[in-house]
Amino acid sequence: MLRILFFVFAMLLGQTSAFAASMFSSEVVLDDSDAATEQAAKEKAFVDVLVRASGQSTVGENPVIQKALPTVGQYITQLGYGELDGQRSLVLGFDDAKIRTLLTQAQATYWGEPRPDVLFWVIEDTPTQRNVVWEQSGSPLIGELKAEGERRGLPVLMPVGDFDDVVAVSVPDLWGGFADPIAKASARYNPTGIVVVKVNDRGLTWQMFPNAAAINNDTPVEGRISGAPAQAFPQMIDAIADYYAQRLAVNLGVVNGDALSLEISDLNDAEDFFVVERSLKALNSVAALRLDSIVDDKATFKLSLLASEDIFHNEMMADRRLQRLEEQAPDIETPAVIDAPINATEGSVDASAGTIATGTVTTGPMTTEATPTAADPSVIAPTLEAVPTEPSPHVIRYKWVG
Repeated sequence: MLRILFFVFAMLLGQTSAFAASMFSSEVVLDDSDAATEQAAKEKAFVDVLVRASGQSTVGENPVIQKALPTVGQYITQLGYGELDGQRSLVLGFDDAKIRTLLTQAQATYWGEPRPDVLFWVIEDTPTQRNVVWEQSGSPLIGELKAEGERRGLPVLMPVGDFDDVVAVSVPDLWGGFADPIAKASARYNPTGIVVVKVNDRGLTWQMFPNAAAINNDTPVEGRISGAPAQAFPQMIDAIADYYAQRLAVNLGVVNGDALSLEISDLNDAEDFFVVERSLKALNSVAALRLDSIVDDKATFKLSLLASEDIFHNEMMADRRLQRLEEQAPDIETPAVIDAPINATEGSVDASAGTIATGTVTTGPMTTEATPTAADPSVIAPTLEAVPTEPSPHVIRYKWVG
């Protein structure tokens, strides 16, 4: 009965728990059973998890991380043994809170959810023909590609190869990198990005459209790697994961203390508001969020960021229920100018013009006799300017289209 309840609870947690569990766990092969080998396996698994969590393929070279490797045991929460590719393996789970603390100490980044779903169109180039590698084809390339995506925490999608796929796009379309047919064939999978891979036994070339929704507007990212797929796929996935992480990961060691104003308009009801609030609090770039006001269909928040504003916008745009609005130039009031004409004949400033006349000047309890000065009629009287109004604070504006 307890197992049934646990299973139901796990189902309710959904994909978030599955993602978190996979990000902070690792399985590595054990060559033998001596203590040194097991320690080396633990350190390798530890670095694998840090790479996945940080989004940085070189985070293992960080001096703070290097110092932490000998004490990897304090980060382990689960330890077991299994079998991987027919070999004995070590299965480890790590403490996510301690991982984040370590990344903070290392001034590294943290790449949480949501992560981009990337659709891979793989064309296998053989001496006799070129074929699209479909999900249901059973090609070993699928397993290799998905394993590398799992290593970096990058969700890998593959086209299923049903009638709709076959009709929507052809091998020449993919091979030539023609954006329109690729975009139309990919739309059913709703990916964040699209990658076209041309692979053979000697190496591969790849072309990535980072934003599938604007495939015709963005310049594709391209790469070429030599070697068999087993050696080339890891390098390709590292390059793609690093690309997204540089734009979405947050630096845990830097806090932006300046609060910003965030306006969300077109909220129809209380449910919309609470959905928006939960979404904002879940963003990795948000350090703190406080509701400032709600007027009609617009909610204004005070926002403190852990990362740059660009990273915040990248995370916001990943939620297609939110649409960024153009920034408006702040209204700056024209300062008032008061002209004070000099009465040369009487040697005093005209009080009717809004200035103080010569004579007795009273300031609080102290009285001072001001000595009149003969004014030169040829001297142009100075003007008194009011203090300029400060510009309006920076406001970030989005509207809810969910």
